[in-house]
Amino acid sequence: MKRLLLLALLALSVTTLTRAATRLELGLWMRAIDAKTVSVQKHLAAGRQDDAIADAQALQKLYADMAIYFERDYPAADAVGFSRDGEKWAAAIPGHVANGDLTAATQAARAISLACNDCHDPYKPLP
Repeated sequence: MKRLLLLALLALSVTTLTRAATRLELGLWMRAIDAKTVSVQKHLAAGRQDDAIADAQALQKLYADMAIYFERDYPAADAVGFSRDGEKWAAAIPGHVANGDLTAATQAARAISLACNDCHDPYKPLP
């Protein structure tokens, strides 16, 4: 039964990736990115490196999904660029942490935070 449920969830996630994203999903992504951006910075400041890495990896995935949304479902080249930048900064954090460079990891997390408004202001979903 557990295996069947797992397969159903996997199929649902693949289906979700192949259909157009909704504005609601965009809003959820933005909120998730905001929450993970804050938490990764808090984890780094508190020395919780494993948690910071997990949050950074989640951020990388969220930004990758946003880039696909802005490429396929709501074409906006500048928003694709913002998303890819966020994806790169998030991807850099685990490597910086692994190398013991918490300053660089913190700077990457801060860059994500500062860049949010560049995309958020013009593309924020309507309430």
